[in-house]
Amino acid sequence: WQFGEKEGKGKLAVCVNQEPWQEFCVEPPCGQLNPVNPHVYTTLGKLYQDFFELFETDMFHMGGDEVNLNCWNSTEEIQEALRRQGKTGTEEELLELWKNFQDQAAEKVYAAAGKKLPLILWTNSLTEKGQVEKFLSNKEYIIQIWTTGQDAVIKELIDKDFKVIFSNYDAWYFDCGYSSWVGEGNNWCSPYKGWQIVYENSPKEMYRSQGGNPARESLILGGEAAMWAEQVDGAAVIHKLWPRASALGERLWTDPESSQTWKQAEIRMINHRNRLVERGIEADALQPEWCNQNEGLCYTKKN
Repeated sequence: WQFGEKEGKGKLAVCVNQEPWQEFCVEPPCGQLNPVNPHVYTTLGKLYQDFFELFETDMFHMGGDEVNLNCWNSTEEIQEALRRQGKTGTEEELLELWKNFQDQAAEKVYAAAGKKLPLILWTNSLTEKGQVEKFLSNKEYIIQIWTTGQDAVIKELIDKDFKVIFSNYDAWYFDCGYSSWVGEGNNWCSPYKGWQIVYENSPKEMYRSQGGNPARESLILGGEAAMWAEQVDGAAVIHKLWPRASALGERLWTDPESSQTWKQAEIRMINHRNRLVERGIEADALQPEWCNQNEGLCYTKKN
């Protein structure tokens, strides 16, 4: 996106490599799209065309997480655009700017696809504070939930007829529980999410626990585990994903009743991990081999 100025398109991205980075982005290097530059949208249109030439899809994920409003509010070009509209850069005005960007970018997706198709966005500032319908249409957007399984936005979104995908970080972020990569201690979403937590994370149960309407559960499309790449590369990704992703698979495909806990699945899980290894998948070990050879003898003290 830095090529814009050399090609006479102005700044396509703003806050690029801005310091101190903590003020302008969630992690370095900083940089986000410039919503007041019309060339951003023509460039996005060409990029989306490339996507649809490479992939066949019935929906399209537009991201939408970690937009830093301070970055926009600290950029002279954006401040000037707001001033021309009689605005001062309040949070509400910046969210309206974000909505305008989202609307224009969505039109470029539709044009590239040759049709309207469902768009996916992460939960973000547009979906918070009870005002999601002000910015997004439930007929156009699917919301992917990354916040905790107790977040009240779960019930709000479903009750407002938004289709949702679950990726709540307190169970389905597989990059949690490792050392911090800035500073010391553990990373932000610690602790580690063991397969037992993955297995028992039921989207429907989370909605029901908030008093959700069973008739609306069809709006829960499913879920996705996330393995963000700050602390994983090709050398480590397989054993960080497997066999935990198998627990996710059973949860989403069969959605066991709440009476069936990870304990009923444990022996099957251990055997499945061994099958993965036998098939050449370097799945992480779950317990000592002795426990597999002596079923029922590895347990916590019973009260």
